[in-house]
Amino acid sequence: MIPITYLGNPAYLLNDAPNWDGIITLEAELPVAIENGLDAHETRRALGDTARLTITYNVTLLAGSLPTFRNALQALNDLPVLCPLWMAWFDAGTSPAVTTAFYVLMDDSAAPAIQPASAQPFARPAYPLLVGRLAKVPEPKLISDVEALAEISFTENDQSAVSFPAFAAPLTFAAANGARPVLPWVPDWSVMPMSAKAAVDIERQNIGHGRVTANAMYPQPPRRDVEQSFVLSAADSWNFLSFWLGVGATAGNFWIPTGVTEAFLTANILAGDMALHVDKPAARGGNAYVLLDDLNKRAALQITGTAGSAWNLAAAPGAAFTAADTRIEALMLGRFQESKISMAWEDTGQAIITTKFTETPLEAVGASSETVGSTMGPMPTNAYLYVFAVNYPGANQTWRYTSFERDVTNGGHTFTAALLEHGDIQETAVLDRQTVEIKSRNFAGNPLAMLVPFQLEWPLLLSIYEVDVPTAGGTAATNPRCYFVGEVTKCDTEGPYLNATAGSLTSLFERKIPRRIYNPGCNWILFESKCGVAKANWKWQGIVSGWDAPSSGLSLASVVSVASPVNTIALTAHLFAGGYLTVGSGSAVQYRMIAESTAAIAGALTLSVSTGFFNAPNIGDVVTFYPGCDGQKATCEGTFANYLNHGGYPWIPAANPTTAQIYSNNYGQKK
Repeated sequence: MIPITYLGNPAYLLNDAPNWDGIITLEAELPVAIENGLDAHETRRALGDTARLTITYNVTLLAGSLPTFRNALQALNDLPVLCPLWMAWFDAGTSPAVTTAFYVLMDDSAAPAIQPASAQPFARPAYPLLVGRLAKVPEPKLISDVEALAEISFTENDQSAVSFPAFAAPLTFAAANGARPVLPWVPDWSVMPMSAKAAVDIERQNIGHGRVTANAMYPQPPRRDVEQSFVLSAADSWNFLSFWLGVGATAGNFWIPTGVTEAFLTANILAGDMALHVDKPAARGGNAYVLLDDLNKRAALQITGTAGSAWNLAAAPGAAFTAADTRIEALMLGRFQESKISMAWEDTGQAIITTKFTETPLEAVGASSETVGSTMGPMPTNAYLYVFAVNYPGANQTWRYTSFERDVTNGGHTFTAALLEHGDIQETAVLDRQTVEIKSRNFAGNPLAMLVPFQLEWPLLLSIYEVDVPTAGGTAATNPRCYFVGEVTKCDTEGPYLNATAGSLTSLFERKIPRRIYNPGCNWILFESKCGVAKANWKWQGIVSGWDAPSSGLSLASVVSVASPVNTIALTAHLFAGGYLTVGSGSAVQYRMIAESTAAIAGALTLSVSTGFFNAPNIGDVVTFYPGCDGQKATCEGTFANYLNHGGYPWIPAANPTTAQIYSNNYGQKK
């Protein structure tokens, strides 16, 4: 591992070649959400469409590289780690099978060099470059004072991703039942025995101290699970990975040969035949799908029923098969059991892939009241959108983010990919008790940071949406579904991480009902429609001449009314107390309540803000500000000349005159 410069910044490159006498493991993973129903139907949604790669291998560190490796580990800290995709090596002048934005040129002729894809063809052998981190700190095992063995475990954590060759269907790739593909690769029985099992979900609980368990099984078809191993060339290995990403994936399904021979043909099959004559017609049980395979061609068929020693077919095989050379293999409609796949490379030309499949039986024909691809089964890739908003007086400030792997668009807005996620939305029968936990990294511009330290004077609102995202790099999100609308009520820090809680519009449910109450003060808010005071007539601007953080005093010069016509009211002390100001523009705009104000002298005054600024204003910045109102008759009449619209009852007594005041006995008398 050596220091290197990547995109103008320091990084470290894993330049020590792996020991090819061992195994190099490449693991690919996709984030997927799977929900299982009680009756064995399920919904599956991919949460991304680019694989996250992890590489694990061993290296031998000799005298020259051992101190360098040690020194790099000591200096690494949180710098990026660059790793060649060792098994995707390509020679000088040729094109890579696996592509990415940058490549590392490495051979014995010169020091490693990083080049962009646009610099191809390269004059030296090269590898696709991965950017990430060490999944665990290597522990070199010293064989002697000049030689050591180390295990490298590297994982991606960068925004960039590699691209694998487009899936090229082998000749045996076909569709069964007119729809889904058949797994086109034949497992290698010499690697490991193929396994198969069938099961149903049964819940058993020990209740009490008796011997009998409480059992519950919901109506469901049995599921079959199959584990198979494949020995593939380099080209087929990348093809298999592309199949896993784009055709199979955990969110999709396909037909899988299970390795079990159902029966043997007793007669040759012609291309147009609508029945199979077999030796054991009852052997298939309730399984309705089979594969004809003579090692040259394959045909996936659906059996509609049994007549004597024949299985009737839903469609003709489309090719002729001889009985002596053909296997009848059981098929199941299934998916990859896990959202990850592991490839063991023995060298750059061959890999062993061992993976598990699980059956999706209800998706062959659909479940009652469910539609495959609409309400169950493989669903479109989805993303979560987060809309934060603060409804400032006269203006709204909005932040839009997504937890998806790239920016997406919806409704004419761009949602920026950010380190943000939410937990389960806790729903109750009472609307004001819907809550959700939010976790985020405190990145620049994060609206949650306004709560730590508290710099928020209006509620921070949050809406959470789920949308469908097209695959293959698409960004146009569709079909938005709103799952939560509420207000962020608190936020705690855990180092650089923010943990927040949002509730369903708690301020709305805490509002007094009825809103209008009998009291001397006005029931209206200044500038609202029932108040009647025009906001545009009470707008002032000034230029920042100083900011005193300890006292929260913002000094302004050149204060003028920007109303039309110009407001000529005297700028007395306290006039702007209870009002608000705004400074900055765009995403950097800041709104603050005004706690107090001085009288204007020669066009200069000082506004005391109730909460400090997120970013201190600069000398010369323009500040726009508005007065406040305490709701009293004198202010409404004297300052705003708006007594006709006063929403209070200024002559009402402060206390109820019909209630006699009760005094306590302070004389300490006793009976």
